[in-house]
Amino acid sequence: TMEIKVIQGAKVPKGRLETQDLQGCGIKCRVTPLELVFVIDSSESVGVGDFNIIKTFMKTFIDKISADHVTTRIGIINFSHKAVVVSSLQNYTGKEDLKSTIDKMDYLGEGTYTASAIQGAINLFQEARPAVRKVAVVITDGQADSRDEEPLDSVVRKAHAAHIEIFVIGMSKTTDPHYNDFLDELKLIATDPDEEHVYPIHDFKTLSEIINHNEHQFSMSFFGILLFCERLHQPSFTVLLCLAIV
Repeated sequence: TMEIKVIQGAKVPKGRLETQDLQGCGIKCRVTPLELVFVIDSSESVGVGDFNIIKTFMKTFIDKISADHVTTRIGIINFSHKAVVVSSLQNYTGKEDLKSTIDKMDYLGEGTYTASAIQGAINLFQEARPAVRKVAVVITDGQADSRDEEPLDSVVRKAHAAHIEIFVIGMSKTTDPHYNDFLDELKLIATDPDEEHVYPIHDFKTLSEIINHNEHQFSMSFFGILLFCERLHQPSFTVLLCLAIV
């Protein structure tokens, strides 16, 4: 079951007031503006089947957030041996159009130019509204390609300096000999603290469990921390305040 605890006297972030009945609680939540960019790996190792799973994940994800011009605008970068802007923040027109665009996304099927993709996201965020939270969600299954002309560490530093909050979902099996190196790379890319921004999975099918937030404890962490909550940091605890699933 879902439990949301609001500490008495805590300040709720400014935003449009929405009422959402969560597990019959009738909790009122403030939906704050957000600029969101998906950075999606469609390299050879991902494969067509898993790429389609990722596309389904994005569409379901979009359905669960308050995606309109007042609250959330969404952009998408599709990457492999190049970074392709599928949809920009400025051109965002609404959920249904974006889901149709996702359906038409091409599977690229070559290298993993993660740094170029993050640079593409940085460029998209230049269209962000002033003082609006900027979030990038990177979904990948492998280490960055050394052939990429963009150096990963410097691009990541640039993104963090631009106040882009980066979450990473990384798919790799623990039996992979390069698993630890891959995990280190995910931690490099993600915003600190890692435990709130790095989500290792062992199969892309797990994405459906993340979406099914009532059935999987991991997804509660994902939805709670990733996009649907404002966090109030108190001296001894973190308050998860406001699921904005409308």
